[in-house]
Amino acid sequence: MSAEVRTDATAPDLLAEALDEAAARIAAAGVDEAAAREDARLLAAHALRVEPSGLDALSAGPVPAEFWAYVERRVAREPAERIMGHAWFMGQRFELAPGVFVPKPETAEVVEDAINRLHGLIRRGNRSPVVVDLCAGPGTMAVSIARRVPEAKVYGVELSEVAARVAVRNARGTGARIVQGDARDAFPELDGTVDLVVSNPPYIPIGLRTSAPEVLNYDPPLALWAGEGGLQMIRAMEKVAGRLLRRGGVLLLEHGRYQLASVPLLFAETGRWRDAESVSTSNDGCLTAVRGAALGAAD
Repeated sequence: MSAEVRTDATAPDLLAEALDEAAARIAAAGVDEAAAREDARLLAAHALRVEPSGLDALSAGPVPAEFWAYVERRVAREPAERIMGHAWFMGQRFELAPGVFVPKPETAEVVEDAINRLHGLIRRGNRSPVVVDLCAGPGTMAVSIARRVPEAKVYGVELSEVAARVAVRNARGTGARIVQGDARDAFPELDGTVDLVVSNPPYIPIGLRTSAPEVLNYDPPLALWAGEGGLQMIRAMEKVAGRLLRRGGVLLLEHGRYQLASVPLLFAETGRWRDAESVSTSNDGCLTAVRGAALGAAD
């Protein structure tokens, strides 16, 4: 189907038909079909000033004029979240701003794992587990965890001043404490007391161009590039998590699918971890590592 913008005279009159056409055009521009359908719905909800969950009730109604302008921008591979100025993540709205990393759907898999682990700790008698989010971005993981596990004490740190300000706003009312600073020396007062560390650090190797244009052209470079092999910040996060976590505490670290072998090897070589393993997520990878020396290694 042509990616040419439809005029008001020829565009579908009903929202349901417009969603079908918009999704097809976005997919024709190179976006996965399921993601294209979701983006069309997000943009329609934004144009109608309703939450995405309220869109179906309006499917037989008219199409807002600005919807097609949004679709044109999405066909040009501008992320839907940039167009809207916010992101929906795990059913919750997160404010964004220019220069702030857009949360990705696969991160929800890491957050769900974290939430399940925290609920397990609470069932076993830890009434207020401590969580730290390193490289918090707009606060996606920290805030989602705080909302779903209100018993937890949740901390987050973000280097970018603009992203940290956005994260603080997103955290209002949740109890999560997010600060601006360098994750590499964050929260020394928590050393050896943290139950769970989560992190989605920069991990793209310099020069790698396999990421989508939505990432390469719109996400801030500070959140993407991580030196040769993409391991520069992961090495730093290994040291920070090792400092923060109590013995037996767990690190969940998001990384690239191309690092499924290199990241566990990096952790194994330090001697600070046991059961360091990476698995594929829907689009990337996630390392799980338990603080405590492997059998026969010095802690």
